[in-house]
Amino acid sequence: MFVFSVEQGLPVLPEWLSFNRVTTRLRQGYEIGPARLLLSASGGHVEGNFPPHEAFAIGGTNSVRGYEEGAVGSGRSYAVGSGEVSCRMFGPLEGVVFGDYGSDLGSGPKVPGDPAGARGKPGSGYGYGVGVRVDSPLGPLRLEYAFNDRQARRFHFGVGYRN
Repeated sequence: MFVFSVEQGLPVLPEWLSFNRVTTRLRQGYEIGPARLLLSASGGHVEGNFPPHEAFAIGGTNSVRGYEEGAVGSGRSYAVGSGEVSCRMFGPLEGVVFGDYGSDLGSGPKVPGDPAGARGKPGSGYGYGVGVRVDSPLGPLRLEYAFNDRQARRFHFGVGYRN
């Protein structure tokens, strides 16, 4: 899967901000005997004058597992990579081992007000762990237990595939 998107913030009124946001996501799966290897990457950049809440939040269930949502960083740019190996256990149950890495590419201080710096976010980090998935009518239900590079541990629950 390859997804590319562009958003434009238009200054309809003179006091409104103007910015462009570009994001991309890649995901590729490989069957290796009874196991499945899934590699994914995402990245993006915001150009122009934008409010801090439009920055990319890095960390959490669909980003770098082992961190709370947005706890790795808030950046004008970002990159996140992930690899996971899954095996069908029995019935609709599947076991997963994964590793994630994310970075704001040094762009955290370039966000207006430097919210990541003010909150002591590291700007980059990795997480790894194990989990189970259950196929359901809503899509895969995911329960994952992750560790991060700061020796913190967290459970993550998700519905559907990671973004």
